[in-house]
Amino acid sequence: IRLLRLARLARGIRVVRMTKVLESLHLILKCIAASVSTLFWSLCLLGVIQCIGGMILSQLTQKYMLDSSVDIQRRHSVYRYYGTFSKSMVTMFEVTFANW
Repeated sequence: IRLLRLARLARGIRVVRMTKVLESLHLILKCIAASVSTLFWSLCLLGVIQCIGGMILSQLTQKYMLDSSVDIQRRHSVYRYYGTFSKSMVTMFEVTFANW
């Protein structure tokens, strides 16, 4: 009988420990859920900055790509990264996130 009481007590202690763990997990999940809107707006701002940077770089490299005195291979390599808006956006993404 004493052994059963001791087992019940051990089970109760285990439940209390799990409650503490679940409280911490619940707090972490609440913090993550609260930060989703901030993360969304941060990513929107980063996207706008990348768009602006991509447009500027694409415009700055146009004269270089159209200059016939520059070697054609160099112009092709510049065009590959900054020739169009979409290519410059991909390049900006790679630069920002270190070639993910």
